[in-house]
Amino acid sequence: MKTSRKHIGMTLSAVLATSLLLGTAPVPGMAAPAKSNNKKTTPAMAGVGRATPESTNTKKQLLEMTGGRRVKVVWNQGPENAGKLYLFDTKDGIIREVPFSGSAPLLTQDGRRVLASVGAAGSPKDVMMYDTEAKKATKLCRGKQNSLMAVWFDPKTKKDWVYVNDSGDNKEAWDKPAGKIYRFPIDKPEARELFWDRTSSHMYLMFSADGTRACFEPSWAKIGQLKLEFDAQGKVDQEKSTFKPFGGGCFPSMAPDNSYRLFRLDGDHRSITMCDADNANQRKVEITGMLTEAQKSRNCWLTRWSHDPSYVTLIAPAGPDAQIWMGKLDEGATKFEKWVRISPAKGPQSWQSHSWVEPKK
Repeated sequence: MKTSRKHIGMTLSAVLATSLLLGTAPVPGMAAPAKSNNKKTTPAMAGVGRATPESTNTKKQLLEMTGGRRVKVVWNQGPENAGKLYLFDTKDGIIREVPFSGSAPLLTQDGRRVLASVGAAGSPKDVMMYDTEAKKATKLCRGKQNSLMAVWFDPKTKKDWVYVNDSGDNKEAWDKPAGKIYRFPIDKPEARELFWDRTSSHMYLMFSADGTRACFEPSWAKIGQLKLEFDAQGKVDQEKSTFKPFGGGCFPSMAPDNSYRLFRLDGDHRSITMCDADNANQRKVEITGMLTEAQKSRNCWLTRWSHDPSYVTLIAPAGPDAQIWMGKLDEGATKFEKWVRISPAKGPQSWQSHSWVEPKK
């Protein structure tokens, strides 16, 4: 697939990053971007820590979209790997800063804890966790090029599992496979165990609710499904588990229920290819409905399914003015019915995001 994507763990040079995201850089035959020693810090964003007319309106729109159910959204904003992490909660309609900077933030299934990879490109990284109720930050692990991949709640044991990989000698090359995948219980990081090493791994892993399926990208632009089997101790049996390629693309997501739906962002970054279980019923779903007339030639990026299968977050338009949006899918996952902007209209560039919606009672 010809795409203007770059690996999440890597900070691009400012000029190339802007041209890629705006779609102005040549894609065919494009060389891998060079690393940058970007040490910029994120300027303070107006309206953080207090309710504003803008954040109050965002709260109103989100509650209308979810039928009154509480919503939390976490994202990083500013320099990609050194940007600040923000959390919006409809409980009070306030954007708050998470007490560490980082990338690839994730929320646990209960919406209580935020996890992220923390550290500059090319240096050892921590996986940090912030408990939004206890107001406590904890370092879970450190690795040479440690990357947070996924968090999955096991419905049988009622335990949250954290999945990480280490790109090792490949460092953080955006188009190179990374290393083995490990997992550990969120409250016991020392109980680390091997999860997967039968193929290479990349950055993208997300599980169905029962944990028997996962979207996976073993190498750049090769997206598919892991079908997992487990032994008597609850560990993955790699001999019996299989990977099935579904197609090209980037930023794949697995439905967080047991429908086994999966989507991948298409090469033009203006639509996703949605499929039902085992790659059935493939269809294009347009994702640019929030763009203004002046932005119609631009695209979107960094798609991620919420903890609720009806909702997806992404950035739009891709570029230095990118903002976080949350969209609602129809019942058959054939189109988006509504979009709500989460991040402030004015602020540094937004990057990755994840959302949680209060379960239906």
